[in-house]
Amino acid sequence: MVLADYTFQLDSGVVLNTDTLPFVDVQRVVGLDSAPYRETIRDHEGTDGGYIDAEFETGREVIVEGIAYCDVDNAETFFDSLKQNYAPVTTPIPFVFKAPGVDERVVFVKTRGVKYDWDTARRIGATPIQALMYAEDPRIYGNDLINQVIPSGGSATTGFGFNLGFNLSFGASVPPDGQFVVNAGNRPTPAILTIAGPVVNPRVVNDTDSITLSFVIELTASDTLTVDLANRTVLLNGIVNRRDTLQEPSWFLFNPGSTFIRFGGGTGTGTLTVSYRNAWR
Repeated sequence: MVLADYTFQLDSGVVLNTDTLPFVDVQRVVGLDSAPYRETIRDHEGTDGGYIDAEFETGREVIVEGIAYCDVDNAETFFDSLKQNYAPVTTPIPFVFKAPGVDERVVFVKTRGVKYDWDTARRIGATPIQALMYAEDPRIYGNDLINQVIPSGGSATTGFGFNLGFNLSFGASVPPDGQFVVNAGNRPTPAILTIAGPVVNPRVVNDTDSITLSFVIELTASDTLTVDLANRTVLLNGIVNRRDTLQEPSWFLFNPGSTFIRFGGGTGTGTLTVSYRNAWR
């Protein structure tokens, strides 16, 4: 479903901050600002000052606080649905939210339950609650998964040829052996690369960053090779580990803006599908 501004939804569950009974009037959301940094601080021996290492982010704790308004006779049923929605999971699930002026965004979270007390406010159908979540991956993503198919351009080599560099500089169309992958966010985003056969020794060339992923493997028309850039895994047909076929493990993420990607190999007419989401801090 499409969310209205200032509303929140975990997976396909209860939408928070609506205005039809029963509903949760959201009053505060914690954890959608900058994710905490993993910091190491040490003194500079022999002089004033010190050092701090804060290159990486930790996971982000997300807390939604509000007041649940219910008919007093139906309050427990509504709380049952919330507790079911926010029950623990083993695999992160989407927590989607909508801010004015931008499309829906999502963080993938593990849920930690719903907290509320029985107090005198319950007798008039108003109960303060908290919904607790933790995002192991601190990135905030666009809710739309983008799937971009890049056909084989034949034998792939690193670097732009003269025609490609000239055409790009002067605004002509992108050559048929590559495409731009556009990350509209403000931080690097991972992707799933799916190589479909038939192709022999496929290569994925990131010309923008001068990085190549080369594989020594023969894929038939019924084979796929799935490359997870975040977890750095390579699976044949979704189940068989083939990371040993990667000859140049120069892993990369898609930086903000445009990245020119080419796909090719020794022989074959396979395709490369890049599946990703825009990502923000």
